[in-house]
Amino acid sequence: MLQISLKAARVNSDLNQTEVIDILQNSYGLNLAKEQLAEYEDDATDVPISLAKKFSEIYGISDDYIFFGNKSTLSYISRGLNQNNL
Repeated sequence: MLQISLKAARVNSDLNQTEVIDILQNSYGLNLAKEQLAEYEDDATDVPISLAKKFSEIYGISDDYIFFGNKSTLSYISRGLNQNNL
């Protein structure tokens, strides 16, 4: 399955980081610092599942198609694996 980065998903949605932060705050009541969003875009391994779902809603793409890193919980869930069983 082809996956794109979190940043690529944002750019493909024609949004900048400030717009994403505004959407998170106004639509979901979440306060995310621009620096934290930038860190998630550089290394999406530690993005909480609930936030990953919000990103996929905002970007209009299934979280299955966003690359969250090989060691992220989301990657294990999408493959039907449990991190503790590895």
